[in-house]
Amino acid sequence: MEKPEPESIETFVERYVDELAAAGAIRSAGVERAFRRVQRHRLLETFSYRTAEGSTTVHHDPERPRREHLALIYAATALATRQADGLPVSSTSLPSLMAEMLELLELGQGMAVLEIGAGTGYNAALIAEIVGDQRLVTTVDIVPDVVEQTRRLLAGAGYPDIQVRLGDGFEGVAGAASFDRIVATVGCSDLSPHWAAQLADDGVMLIPLSHAGAHPLVLLRKDHGELRGRVVQWTGFIPVRGPLYIEDLWPYGVIAAAPAEIVRESVPSPRFATGGPDGSLGLSEEETGFLFYLGLNDRRAYWTPEGPGLSDGRSGWATLARDGISWWKDELLARRLDHYYQDWDARGRPLAGDYLVSFAPIEEERDPPPGGWVIERRFYRELVTLGA
Repeated sequence: MEKPEPESIETFVERYVDELAAAGAIRSAGVERAFRRVQRHRLLETFSYRTAEGSTTVHHDPERPRREHLALIYAATALATRQADGLPVSSTSLPSLMAEMLELLELGQGMAVLEIGAGTGYNAALIAEIVGDQRLVTTVDIVPDVVEQTRRLLAGAGYPDIQVRLGDGFEGVAGAASFDRIVATVGCSDLSPHWAAQLADDGVMLIPLSHAGAHPLVLLRKDHGELRGRVVQWTGFIPVRGPLYIEDLWPYGVIAAAPAEIVRESVPSPRFATGGPDGSLGLSEEETGFLFYLGLNDRRAYWTPEGPGLSDGRSGWATLARDGISWWKDELLARRLDHYYQDWDARGRPLAGDYLVSFAPIEEERDPPPGGWVIERRFYRELVTLGA
């Protein structure tokens, strides 16, 4: 197997970074420099990716990469690196999302960073380049063979001093605290109180937090012990394991109607502006805006590629697509969904990024803020308001 010349690999990397910058995912010199210096193919072995026919597995040698593998690796693609029961349990995220999250963190030289979810180590290596010292970066994963592989590949790629820890990310890493930044690369149902304790005052936390079947990113700053911030982007991540996973906060999808059953439709009426998908879920910015609002008001909220909806399990469902509502079994769900839509529209059609959030320990009784909402999680109450 012929090993590409270094110039060939460099060409893949340069094109990849140029495309991320042109798309607006990379906006700062520090993030751009990191993406140009860290070679993604050095931190992958076996991986899989989705095609129109299903999932394809690739056995990749980071020391002797094939050109067709490099073309996949240096593309706008999320790559699964571990699977269980046919579902991914570890991956390297969309490069554009990784770049966006690094920009949101506003990393600087000398910052100590904790990452929850080691993945392939690629994100940790990017962070190390930006903060300027590998020893300042700690990444934690609960899967033993992920940790072993990540340590090995990081060392081989020139990052032996990044701290790769085996453990439940819920605990954080008490011995390495405090951290200037904490970032999770897995979907969490709640925040960990250990993260709040280990985050430096005025530090920043970026967490994909479960909401209506997805994981919108919340960007939080610690201010005199209080965590406050906003929703910044709509995403979908592999769910976390352990105490931070809460089953059935919102439903995931719907019960499929049998071929003989009737799926009814209301009078067609366009509801959402057309536009490109927001994040990785295939919904537009307006659709995710309505879905976030729907999830604040009803724990039956869910998402599908067709649009936001309400799911009541085997009792029925209703979906608001771009050209109207369809429903199965329960017409009242369709009426309720339309009511939420009319209310969202009357509020000015707020998008997910229009909401401000703060978090209070669950043992502290808190009423909803004026005109706002409270979401009770396991360790925290999330207080949500529309920003001014």
